[in-house]
Amino acid sequence: MKKMFLLMAAASLLFACNENTAQKEKKEEVKEGVEKIGENVKETANSAGDYLAEQKKKAEEDLSDRITKIDQKIEDLKKDGSEKGKKARKKLEELKVEMNKKLDDVKNSSESAWNDTKKGVDTLLDKSDKEWTELKQNFKKLFE
Repeated sequence: MKKMFLLMAAASLLFACNENTAQKEKKEEVKEGVEKIGENVKETANSAGDYLAEQKKKAEEDLSDRITKIDQKIEDLKKDGSEKGKKARKKLEELKVEMNKKLDDVKNSSESAWNDTKKGVDTLLDKSDKEWTELKQNFKKLFE
């Protein structure tokens, strides 16, 4: 009976050791899986950050280019002393102020606010296109 009891105890011990090894292996697999997920999350976050930085840079460049064009036209209009030239220059200066504000918004925009900022930039660029076209039509001689 003692032998049987010892044999059962040894078998139980062996079974318990095997179970711990299997559990350890499972824990290692889970740990590796979690680490891999963590790396993927980091890569995704870096990609999202890079994408956001790229979008912000493009918006800044678009606004800066438009502001430069407006500045050039304002300088040209300063040479023209007519009343129409003054009106056109005033409209362009107002548009420039608005663009500079939006440029500041883009530069200071957080990731969470980016979608709203981007919509505002797109809306302003569309508005400036329309106003530019309108100014060219209304002041043809000044825009030649």
